[in-house]
Amino acid sequence: MSESSTPDWDAPEVASISDIAFEPKAGFWLRFVANICDGIMVSLISIPFSIISASTTGTTASLSQAAQFVVSFFVLAYWVGNQGGSPLRRKLGVFILDQDDGSFIGQRRALQRIMMSWVSGIVFLLGYLSMLRSPQSQTWHDRVAHSVVVKR
Repeated sequence: MSESSTPDWDAPEVASISDIAFEPKAGFWLRFVANICDGIMVSLISIPFSIISASTTGTTASLSQAAQFVVSFFVLAYWVGNQGGSPLRRKLGVFILDQDDGSFIGQRRALQRIMMSWVSGIVFLLGYLSMLRSPQSQTWHDRVAHSVVVKR
């Protein structure tokens, strides 16, 4: 056994400031286009439910609409939480990441972010416009989920 208590291998150096702080943040219009991409992807998932709703009436149509909402909501949360966004958003190079370490935010925070994005939109889009005055370009829903939107 060696006399020193440190291992022979060199441990990676830990930076005091996360690299995510230096990544370029996505601007307003790029985020706008990325949200449209998310909407397109969710719409593709919703098509089968819409067909069922349109071709039926009563309880079946109501159940189909409810299922459409739930499935779309959780699929989007999965994409955002585990992959940084929908496939089209990622293809655009716009990722939703943790503001502290740059990792994916996870489904729970993604669900919170999506719900708060509805509030951001309902209040005269003030939640979305708040990114224009934020140093990290964060909207209300980014602040709630402790996330940032970067361009890679």
